Amino acid sequence: MPAESAPELGVLFDVLRADEAVGAMLRGALGGTGLTPTGYAVLSLVATLGRTTPTEVAAHIGAKPSTLTAHLTRLVDDGLLSRSRGADGRSADLEITEKGRQVRVIAHRDVDVVWQRASRDLDVAGIRAMLADLIAALSAATENPLR
Repeated sequence: MPAESAPELGVLFDVLRADEAVGAMLRGALGGTGLTPTGYAVLSLVATLGRTTPTEVAAHIGAKPSTLTAHLTRLVDDGLLSRSRGADGRSADLEITEKGRQVRVIAHRDVDVVWQRASRDLDVAGIRAMLADLIAALSAATENPLR
């Protein structure tokens, strides 16, 4: 029986494999901090953005705010982020705590050691540009799948 014709998915599967490799690298580097890769991303974003909202964090990560709820709850429960009522009285504001800053410094150091070794011979700027193009193309294609 002949193989079925299928769209070229090789690059998509390559990206999935890269995602798995990045996740494994981050989990290994973050092991001593108690942070997950998503927790590290959120903590780093809040540290960079300053006082912010879950919606803003989700937009930077490219996720729905509801997707981050469990991560935010854990970071608040662990004392790494503080959550307070926003100026409108309905939304929440997030800020990094002193403990969060200390954990982030350790996490960043540990991730950086592995990343510097792994990326030594890579064109990081070129990879980021290609990934930005891929994300834009996929976003455009999924807004109107019949194009």
